[in-house]
Amino acid sequence: MTNNENPLDKFEGFISKIEDFHRLMNFLEAIVLQTYSTQSANDRGTVYYYKNILNARNVKGKVKNSYRGYKMLYRTIFDAMCCAFFLKEFGLLNLTESIPLPDEFSKWTGEEKIQWMNNICERIVNKWFFGDSDLFEELRQVLSDPDHEENYWFGNFKDGRFSCHYCEKTYCHIKSAEFHEKEVHGHSKPALRKSKQANLLQDELFDYLIALFRLSALHRNLDTAVDMADGYRSIRSAKYETPLYNKTHKTKYLIGSIHLTGLISGTLPPPQTERLIANRCINLSGGKNSNMALDEYVELVNRDTKNTCSGFQTKESIIAHSKQFPLLIKAVKNLDMINDVHRRKGFHNIPSYKSDVRKIVQDLFDIDGFPQHKGRKLKCRELVQKSNPFADSYKQLVNMIYRHKPLLPFRRLRNKQL
Repeated sequence: MTNNENPLDKFEGFISKIEDFHRLMNFLEAIVLQTYSTQSANDRGTVYYYKNILNARNVKGKVKNSYRGYKMLYRTIFDAMCCAFFLKEFGLLNLTESIPLPDEFSKWTGEEKIQWMNNICERIVNKWFFGDSDLFEELRQVLSDPDHEENYWFGNFKDGRFSCHYCEKTYCHIKSAEFHEKEVHGHSKPALRKSKQANLLQDELFDYLIALFRLSALHRNLDTAVDMADGYRSIRSAKYETPLYNKTHKTKYLIGSIHLTGLISGTLPPPQTERLIANRCINLSGGKNSNMALDEYVELVNRDTKNTCSGFQTKESIIAHSKQFPLLIKAVKNLDMINDVHRRKGFHNIPSYKSDVRKIVQDLFDIDGFPQHKGRKLKCRELVQKSNPFADSYKQLVNMIYRHKPLLPFRRLRNKQL
């Protein structure tokens, strides 16, 4: 497209962006790849263990085929962890114990009670999510260290050309520079730093639970941003998603996150930047916190249209029946209301969300999950990881950022030099 003569043939003017519903689904899929394994049924505290305890039969197969089930399971576990942290702030180890409230708490104003609650929540977030450390410290060091093996070529990338480390020759393409150094100077590709050996005193269950809490919190943050139509918070979430997509090899959404971050960081003019941030949600029912992502609404419309137009193959018949569909729905609802027809009630009871959360909270206390115990191991080795979910997420990330960051507005083209 770049070699065409006019802007239309170059496809300029098209702002490409990833929408929030598909981001939520793929973000959760990346989280599942790191925290969910069917081999962990005997490991108490893991997601699959709680899936069996809660009898969550709708959690099966791929995330994209049962997104609501996976989302509800992870939300239940996340809320249980929040409850456990809240109780631990008061030194409580059982749900039956009463929370010690401050003196004359009943006489406080509503604002004072909210401030007291916010102070507790702030301590919980600082202690268990941030952990008095920078979660991106490793990534910052890699991106800022010109001597790191990931920045071997980009430290010599000037004026659109790669310079040889041994002579004054420069090359347009990185492959040409690599071939030159290998053939002329006998230099091979720098070897990646080897990871440290496993720590025998590592508490694998504790690290797993903390990583699960942090990942679930990030997904909940994006989900809440969509509900509130908070475009700025939704855009900022892409910076947290980028290293996770890279770590789980979700290349398509890694490129989308890089592109989205680059567009709102100065590539687009201010009016287009504001439009890209704000135009992400739609509210069909009215009221606060009841928004949905634009692509989710499109998916619903597509589903209803396909159901309505099935069997009608011509363009005219499809258009005619799609126009009749909203009127048919309204007529059915009015007919049911006139005849006092109610929805059919089944014999199955809907699981109690409150009781599910209580089960997980009590189990977390029973296994003593959050105090760190040295040497505690997981039987499922697939889930062994560091408490920082962004650890070891830098490999090839620098190359992907340089390759796919947008250099000009209204274009989504990778840098062929890389």
